[in-house]
Amino acid sequence: MSASQSLPLILKAYLNTSLGQLHYRYYLPHPTPAPLRTSAPRSPILLLHMSASSSLSFTTLIRSLSTLGHPCYAPDMPGFGSSFSPTTSPPNIAWYASLYHTAFAQLAGFENGCHILGHHSGAIIGTELANGERYGGFVQSLTCVGPAVLSEGQRVDMARTFLDPFNRPVASGEHLLKTWEYLQWEGLSPGSDLELLHRETLDHVRAWKGRSQIYRCVWDFDCEEALGLVVDKKRVLGLCARDDVLWPYFEQFKAVGGGLRGEVIKGGNFGPDLDWEGILKWFVPFIDEIEL
Repeated sequence: MSASQSLPLILKAYLNTSLGQLHYRYYLPHPTPAPLRTSAPRSPILLLHMSASSSLSFTTLIRSLSTLGHPCYAPDMPGFGSSFSPTTSPPNIAWYASLYHTAFAQLAGFENGCHILGHHSGAIIGTELANGERYGGFVQSLTCVGPAVLSEGQRVDMARTFLDPFNRPVASGEHLLKTWEYLQWEGLSPGSDLELLHRETLDHVRAWKGRSQIYRCVWDFDCEEALGLVVDKKRVLGLCARDDVLWPYFEQFKAVGGGLRGEVIKGGNFGPDLDWEGILKWFVPFIDEIEL
């Protein structure tokens, strides 16, 4: 068997929603026959990507987590990847969270909730989903890769840089080069990250409108207030790289207190690809402590 054949096979599928089809990648561990089972089935992990990537960014993490027995699901956000594109601008983060909750809560294995690992915008959606008053026990734990606890003024400042659709399609094709150069500014090198740079360019070009739609909601969302509504903050973990665009605000995340944890990883703005091992180092013991 070749190395590629031995890798866990990540499948792709669609969930029908009232607004359109939600595309997702997933992996289901082989079920252990009941007489041989020594422990309860592991809870599913819901991986939520950043803007303007797609579920492709979680491929390596899914393959690693699959060996631990966790079912893994990674949707493409509406307006990203192969999911539907919203016909009108979503009004708030709760719109995305409610869509995910409705779509995944119906699946087998989610009866007792899931662990959420969200990256940047995905972490914001995950924080909203951790609101027990709105979504019940859907979230067993929340891990934010690049948490965004910003003051209102800081969010206004970020919106000046990360809101306008800089790569709106134009007849000259200039938007393609703009996207390529933007991702280099975000930290990807053509010399060492060419394949990742190419993949992210394609994802960002597809999501030129979806990026602005979610960012409008992100910069309106008070993450500190939302984290304050999480009852058990010991079930919240923040991970951030020193060269992540959100690193200057990481201390504000940790200052929320209540027992939540903050740890340092590497990988800049692309941790799930460039430091998946660092993420696993903190994430796996964290969810094991909750489950086992």
